[in-house]
Amino acid sequence: MRRDHRPYWMHSAWERFENAWARHFLAPHFERLGPAVKLTQPWQIEVFGPNISAGTSLNIVATADNKVRLTVWSPQDQAGEIEIGDAVFMAPGTRILATKSIRIGHACLFAANATVTDSDWHGLYNRIDPAPEGRPVVLGENVWVGDGAFIAKGVTIGDHAVIGARSVVTKDVPAYGVVAGAPARLIKTLDPDHPMQTRLEMVGEIRGISRFMDDAYRKELTGNSTLGWLRSKLFPRRGD
Repeated sequence: MRRDHRPYWMHSAWERFENAWARHFLAPHFERLGPAVKLTQPWQIEVFGPNISAGTSLNIVATADNKVRLTVWSPQDQAGEIEIGDAVFMAPGTRILATKSIRIGHACLFAANATVTDSDWHGLYNRIDPAPEGRPVVLGENVWVGDGAFIAKGVTIGDHAVIGARSVVTKDVPAYGVVAGAPARLIKTLDPDHPMQTRLEMVGEIRGISRFMDDAYRKELTGNSTLGWLRSKLFPRRGD
């Protein structure tokens, strides 16, 4: 399929269904889930464990072959936590895995298959310990985590930093730093005086992301019809 043939009403009805499903089945697993969330295929998002919270305008895209997982696994007397700020975006395959504490700042972006974990989950010599050691992970605001990147325990990443695709981050990253490699190394520093636009400005207000996405779909689906959508499904043509 080269384009979306659905009429706008069909997209809108499907979105209402996703929102209702998320409110009924997924939201109860969060300690707190802010307003104006946009969760695509919420049944492919796994939320497991206590103390998982997210702010306003969380946007997660999940697929059947690439689920998004938010997991806290720790003893009840040492309960871990995941705290996600406002206007955060997670692409398919994102994994946030905590035994102690992971804090994600406003407007962070996670490309496909990015992983953040605060634990190795097993010791080098004791690989059956039910209480793995954790060291807190902190991501500042507007951090961009590239495709397949891995952020390890004890790492703090400064505001506006960029983590290159497939990077393995084992040390702190300064604000505005661009790192890449395995292990990741600083390869560039962004100009802190250059104007920076973030998702927080675009969708950070309570209803902003809903309006933004709705306007985009209205424009994209203009001219589509129910009969045209049925034709594209039953009798596809070259170019559909």
